[in-house]
Amino acid sequence: MSEGGAVLALPQREAPPITTVALRVADWAACRVAGPDKIEWFTATAAAPAAAGAATALPAMLRRRVSAIGQKAFAAALRLSPGADDRFIFCSRHGEYRRTQSLLQALAMREPASPADFSLSVHHALAGLLSIVRTNSAGHTAVAAGSDSLAFGLIEAATCLAAGSDKQVLLVYFDEPLPEDYAEFCEEEDAFAAAFLLTPARGLTGDILLSLEPADRNLPRRSATGQAADFVRFLASGEVGAVSRGSRGQWRWRRADG
Repeated sequence: MSEGGAVLALPQREAPPITTVALRVADWAACRVAGPDKIEWFTATAAAPAAAGAATALPAMLRRRVSAIGQKAFAAALRLSPGADDRFIFCSRHGEYRRTQSLLQALAMREPASPADFSLSVHHALAGLLSIVRTNSAGHTAVAAGSDSLAFGLIEAATCLAAGSDKQVLLVYFDEPLPEDYAEFCEEEDAFAAAFLLTPARGLTGDILLSLEPADRNLPRRSATGQAADFVRFLASGEVGAVSRGSRGQWRWRRADG
C-alpha cells in the first residue's frame, strides 16, 4: 500500500481468516474492454448507462498523458462525481505496465527513458492526476496485492471509513492484459476498470460485509480482473452473497440483514 509514495506489494501467500469488515456502496460503474470494438459498461442504475466519453471531462493536457485503461478508470470514477473531500484509493495488480515495459525497453537499448512514462508508471500516478482534476487534497492510497488487489482495496476503504476521518471513499480498480512479451505470466483476458463510491456501514440492511476465509480448493482461482468482475456481478445481481477465490484464500461478500 502507498500513502502518496512507493507501493507496498503484499507477499503472495495464503492468509488466515480476518475480522469481517463492513461498508456501503453508494454508487458504482464498471467497464470491460474485450477489444477495440467491444466496450461494455455496467452501472448501478441499468437505465442510466455510463457515458463512454466521460473521460473527456479530463483537461486535454492530462488526457494525453493517460493510457487507454487509465482513461477508462477515469471515466468510471468521474461518472460517480467524487467530492473534493473524498479520499481516493486506487488498486491494480499491474498498474499501467505498458509504460514500465517501454522504460525497460529503452534501458535495454541504452536509449533515454521517457520522463512522462517514468513519472506515470507508478501505481499511484492516476490517483494523483485525479486529485489534480478534482482539486482534491484529502490524500490517496495505492494498493497492489496480486490477484487480491480489489479485496485489499475494499479493506483499506473500510478501514478509512471506520476511522471516522472520511465521509466517503472513492475506490478505483483497473487492470489490463500484460504485453505480449509477458503473456506466460498474464492471467487477465480483458481490460477492466471499475469505480465504487463507498460510505460507512450503518449496521442496517444495505451494508456490504467482506470477509476472508480459507480457500475452497474446488473453486477456481480468479485473476485480479476476474475477482473485480465477480464483485461487480454481485452488486448488480442483488444476491445475498457471493464468493470469489483469490491467492490468499476466498473472499466472501454478503448483504447485511440489518
